[in-house]
Amino acid sequence: MTAVRLGEPKLAVDALLMNTEKNRYLPNGHNWQRQNLPCYLPGNGGLLYAIALMAAGWQGSPPGHAPGFPRDGSWTVRAENFDGSLLGKL
Repeated sequence: MTAVRLGEPKLAVDALLMNTEKNRYLPNGHNWQRQNLPCYLPGNGGLLYAIALMAAGWQGSPPGHAPGFPRDGSWTVRAENFDGSLLGKL
């Protein structure tokens, strides 16, 4: 979210999709962390919040659709009935 707010959407997407062990999601949707902590649900919430911010925008975000995603044509972003007006206030 920091990268997006600093105007670096490509860096934000790269961080979210980085191929690391802690970015692995299991078939049941859990975010694996380590052997003695087999699921980490806050990781799921953090990912969803970051994507919502990138899709809906934030207070002071650039105008237009999906301001947190790169505008180079590499992403097609759709959001239905999504009101992101509260995101910038959190």
